[in-house]
Amino acid sequence: MAICDNWRQFPRLIPIGSAVNVESFEVELVRIRQLSPSTRDFRFERIDGQSVQFEPGQFFRFVFQDEQGEFERSYSLCNFEADVADKTLDLVVSTVAGGRASGVLFNASMGLRAKVTGPYGRLVLPEPLPKRLFLVAASVGIAPYMPMLAALESKLEAGLEVHFLYGARDLEEFVYGEALMAFARQHPNFHLYLCLSRCEPDSSVEVQQLSGYVQDQLFELSLNPETDQLLLCGNPKMIDDIYPRLKSMGFGVKQVVREKYVFAKDGKPKQAISMSDDQKRLLAEKMKKYQS
Repeated sequence: MAICDNWRQFPRLIPIGSAVNVESFEVELVRIRQLSPSTRDFRFERIDGQSVQFEPGQFFRFVFQDEQGEFERSYSLCNFEADVADKTLDLVVSTVAGGRASGVLFNASMGLRAKVTGPYGRLVLPEPLPKRLFLVAASVGIAPYMPMLAALESKLEAGLEVHFLYGARDLEEFVYGEALMAFARQHPNFHLYLCLSRCEPDSSVEVQQLSGYVQDQLFELSLNPETDQLLLCGNPKMIDDIYPRLKSMGFGVKQVVREKYVFAKDGKPKQAISMSDDQKRLLAEKMKKYQS
């Protein structure tokens, strides 16, 4: 989740899984990689040296410091490299002009510290798994799905069918493309679709490419509420376009888990509006009238 602050909106914060308890700890930045013109990933490690316990798909709340003070952002972990899967906190971040997290992370040096609390969230693999599972992401909404790949391997071999739809502006924004294409080659039941909103498909790239947005292409796949479940992660418009259509097809709340990104452009608090005594008295009279 192009450069943005990746601020997410959740109906509530819910720790998932009885074996995973919410913790608070400090982390420091140990690696930065450029994934695309607008996106980087950032690797943090716990200062206390302990492992990171979470279910694939869950998120953590990070508290950073800038010249305005402390502020908080939430990020799903994108830990999918086997050698560090439980030893790091890998974040995928894109930027937006004026974003506080963008200002901190995209100008950070190694050793940057943050306070962290988690894990939280309900965008995790359903139990039991359905016959067909659809993973839908746009931009850095890919983050929660990458750690799920290892957990899906044995299920795919046992017959589970997974359809992964990833929306990007162009091929340069196809982050983790090599890893996803390699996974698809190894697992015939894992179907990967790249939905390109601002460029035409390129036949030289080994992935099924579709023109348009994920919310349009998803409904070309013969969805069936009797056999399918969906996980959706991305911008609010994408999810708000998809969910009503799924409901009209007979999908219930338990069959569709949603996680929205709300991009935080400016972290400055809004100034309070000052009112004169006459204005306060007039407002009180109006409120009394409406309550009567």
